[in-house]
Amino acid sequence: APTTTAAPTTTAAPTTTTTVAFVWASADFSSGALPTTYPLPTGQPVGLDLFTPPAESDEDLCRIPQLPGSHSVTPGEQPVGEGYTAFPVIFDNLQPDQNVRVATIPMDWDDHEGDPANLPAKHEHVQIFMDYYETASQGAVTFTPTFADRWYRLPESVSDYPQRQVSDFNPKLAQHGINAADDDLDFSQIDIVVFIFPNDAPIIAGVPPSPLEFATIQHFNAWSGPDDERMVFSDEGWVRNYMGGGMYFEHPLRPVWSYYFHEAAHMFAMPDWYMREANAVLGTQQEFDLDYAIGPLNVWGVMSSQDGPSRTLVAWTRWLLGWLDDDQVDCYTIEQVQQHGSFDTELVALDIYEPGTKAIIIRTGEYSGFLIESRRPVFPDDYIAIWETVGRDPYGLIIYEIDATKPGAMGTLSVVTPDGHDFKYMWRHGRTQPEVVDALFNVGNTTTVQGVEIELLFSGDRDWVRISKPTPTQEPTTTTTQVPTTTAAAPTTTTTTPPTTTTTTTPPAVL
Repeated sequence: APTTTAAPTTTAAPTTTTTVAFVWASADFSSGALPTTYPLPTGQPVGLDLFTPPAESDEDLCRIPQLPGSHSVTPGEQPVGEGYTAFPVIFDNLQPDQNVRVATIPMDWDDHEGDPANLPAKHEHVQIFMDYYETASQGAVTFTPTFADRWYRLPESVSDYPQRQVSDFNPKLAQHGINAADDDLDFSQIDIVVFIFPNDAPIIAGVPPSPLEFATIQHFNAWSGPDDERMVFSDEGWVRNYMGGGMYFEHPLRPVWSYYFHEAAHMFAMPDWYMREANAVLGTQQEFDLDYAIGPLNVWGVMSSQDGPSRTLVAWTRWLLGWLDDDQVDCYTIEQVQQHGSFDTELVALDIYEPGTKAIIIRTGEYSGFLIESRRPVFPDDYIAIWETVGRDPYGLIIYEIDATKPGAMGTLSVVTPDGHDFKYMWRHGRTQPEVVDALFNVGNTTTVQGVEIELLFSGDRDWVRISKPTPTQEPTTTTTQVPTTTAAAPTTTTTTPPTTTTTTTPPAVL
């Protein structure tokens, strides 16, 4: 029987304002949030001429299809990543609207024992993962956890469980952990196993082999037959989903909950957004010849860089999962933009759970489009506040192109930079590149994507985005907001009065 069972988790909405700044040198992120929250911009736009948007297209048009055959790979070619990069998504593992039963199995060794006093803190990271998924899914997915109250002793020395990659299946380690807990757990009633390791567990990993490189073990792949050495079994049968984060994720800037965010998404059929060849699976000494860190989406989402500044699920991932409702996505075709002319849209930040639009998707081709979303330094994206240290306001827009001809881990999502921006230098770890893409749009930043101009007009309680197909004679009729407040060009804690009057006329179509 399970050792300890808690009720399904409940989640409170994130706090969005504060009056206290923070000092980076004293920051401890291990509990799942910054010690104090970054002061968010507030207010409504004043004196801006806002252009009325066209009627939206049906949201199904922005469920961009994946190129047939691109999800898999021809035998003999380089393998592609797991998961679906576009629609339709086939959920053949966990469902995005189910109750997920999670059990922890803390494992230790005679020569590297676990401390019972550390278990509550380690379980807190599991709880953070569950809380975030419930929040990001808007309650679609729920969790019932079983938290073990003891360490399970493995039969061999810690040095007898090596793995080649720093992040690997390690079926021997997983199988021995399952065996140790089998008398206490009914695995037919468990959807995800979370393995927990003692601090500084010196599991041999990497090339060359090292006791200091161990990162993770995980499995979520489909059944491939009893002869596949990756398969592990309990008394009740095959155990498909397990994950466990080790030494690499014990650093306060790399909390293990961010690893859980990433790996669990694969169990829901979501892909990696990094480039496979940029994944440092062999350890710190692995060498790369790349112009950017991780891949085209860079460090702007947990599925492209689970140890980067941004640890949230991007809007496209949530759209694939069905965790954004149709009324939270504004959908347009590029033809609509070309015909209508300039228009403005209000965006709610991705991790602020209030009514409103979370994403703008513009369909540009049969298998392509681009997406605009709003960011704020609130959990789990609070660490993007580090962008202030390189002269950027840590809030605004992220824009990325979608190429649904590409499978997972092959660069489906490609972040777009504001005009005049390229890279900033942020050293985080020897396993990650220090050059990161300077992709956050602050007020006044512009770019052009496939002939469409995008500008961030205002950041306050919401972001106001202008989308246009520039023409020299275009003079749209405008909507003007009249609000007695001040704009928030920098973070502020001033609360403003909501709009009182709005005058609207429809802009003429551009022929």
